[in-house]
Amino acid sequence: MGFFCIWMCALSYVAFAAAAQAPAGRPAEAILADYIKAVGGLMAVDKFTSRETAVDLHRGPKMTLYWQKPNSVLEVGKKERTGYDGAHCWTLSSKNKVKKLVRGAELPLEMEANPLRWVHSKELYSELDAAMPEDIDGEKMEVLVAPNNLASTKLYFDANTHLLRRVDEKGEISVYFTNTVEYLDYQDLDGVRLPFRIIHSSTEPNSRTEDLRVKEITHNVTLRPEIFSKPVPGQVVLGGKR
Repeated sequence: MGFFCIWMCALSYVAFAAAAQAPAGRPAEAILADYIKAVGGLMAVDKFTSRETAVDLHRGPKMTLYWQKPNSVLEVGKKERTGYDGAHCWTLSSKNKVKKLVRGAELPLEMEANPLRWVHSKELYSELDAAMPEDIDGEKMEVLVAPNNLASTKLYFDANTHLLRRVDEKGEISVYFTNTVEYLDYQDLDGVRLPFRIIHSSTEPNSRTEDLRVKEITHNVTLRPEIFSKPVPGQVVLGGKR
C-alpha cells in the first residue's frame, strides 16, 4: 500500500510539473506577426499619415473621426467634439465650454480613429505576453496580455483569421472597471483590412454600449494640426481639413 501511494504521488507530481511547464499558447511574437500580416503588413499600415472616418452611432448621431500620425485624434459630433493632441485630452460642448479630461480618456478615441494602432503593440507596451487561448462566441481566440501598473490590457485575436477581435482594458482608462472594444466586419481598403464596426462597452454601472458603424474612410487627408489642440473658450474651430 505504501509503495502504491508513493507511486501515485510521483505520477501526480509529474503531471503537475508538466502542466506548469506547458506553454500558454503560441509565442506572443508569432501571434502579433500573424495579425500584422492579416491586416496587410507593416509597410501598408505605416504608409498612412492621417485618416478621416465617417461613422453612424447606432441609435445615435453621425460623427466624424480624425487621426493624424502618431497619435492625435479628434471626434466631431453634432453637439460636441473631443480631441487629443498627443499630450492633453479635452472636450468642447455645444455651449462652447471647454473641459480638460483625465489621463486615459484619449484611449477610446485612439481605438476608434486608429484601429490598426495594434500593429505597434510592442511599442505601445513594455511587456506583452501570450496567455491561455479563450473562446468568444464559440470562436477560439489567441490572447496577449500587457500588464500595467494597476491591471492589464488583453488582446484577443481570432485563431483562424488572426484579426484582432476584442480588447479588454483595465488600469489605464479606469482603475475599477473593464472597458471593452470589439472590432467587427473587417473590410479591404487601400491595401489593408479595417474593421467597419466598432463596439464599446464597460463594466461600469449605468454605462452605455456604443455601436459605431463605419460609412466611409479616407486616408492621407490634409489636416490642420491646431484642430487637435485644446481650444480657447470662445474660439471657433471649424472642420478638420486644411
